[in-house]
Amino acid sequence: MSKANDKILKFLKNNPQYSYNAPTLQEKLHIKINTVRSELRRLHEKGLISRQSHGFYRYKLDAEALYYLEHPPTLLHGIMVSMKCVRKLQNGIHGISASNCKIFDDLDRFGFELRGNNKFVKKIYYRDDVDRLITMTFHPGVSRLDIYVNCSNHPVNYFEFRDMLNFCEGKVDFIGPFMNQRIVQFGEAKDFKSVSMSGCSELSLRVFMNHWFRVYNKERLGVTRIEQHIKCDIPVSNLLDMFERMFLPVGNGFVSREDERRDVV
Repeated sequence: MSKANDKILKFLKNNPQYSYNAPTLQEKLHIKINTVRSELRRLHEKGLISRQSHGFYRYKLDAEALYYLEHPPTLLHGIMVSMKCVRKLQNGIHGISASNCKIFDDLDRFGFELRGNNKFVKKIYYRDDVDRLITMTFHPGVSRLDIYVNCSNHPVNYFEFRDMLNFCEGKVDFIGPFMNQRIVQFGEAKDFKSVSMSGCSELSLRVFMNHWFRVYNKERLGVTRIEQHIKCDIPVSNLLDMFERMFLPVGNGFVSREDERRDVV
């Protein structure tokens, strides 16, 4: 890959929300116009960029490119997912029938520990990530599995949460299948690296009993965090759809206002 090719691709990748034409890239990158045009054609032929209307090009969106669409991005933490097990289990461990004994043997074999109130708990780190602790709690009496993702020090974006949920389901597939997966709690945060609060350490506002807003210095990460915590009861698919739209631009033919005023190729 030539230097001009690499320079153009890097620029488009870091600005995935905009479409650029050859004259604009010539001005911004100080590359000859004919070189820009030929490299744009090569990148398009390789499938690395998409061609918009009237000679405008934009980087094809992927997980890394979508990160740059929002500065800073909205991230998730403190997520609680609740789901029902299709298998109907008895209300207690004592006196259960032989046909239902296997599930408790499996819970013990896969690292679940019996805790108070007749529930089984297992704590794991997401793919050996020491700062993303996942607590899985199974309630046999109501055939419910609760998954709590504590990742305040390393919040997750839409793609990471989606993969993390699949990872958790793979750890408990011996209990499933599951239905009615719902989000019952989550927090969303924006971390500002170049901003620091002064004069006070924290501002908090409780909107109502289960919903509160906070601004504070996250000392461990060296950022100022704006976050809100929400108690809710919505399908997991709804939350995923909502945050997917937050990462994706509206329409495939989106063109920046800056470039709309420029001559086209």
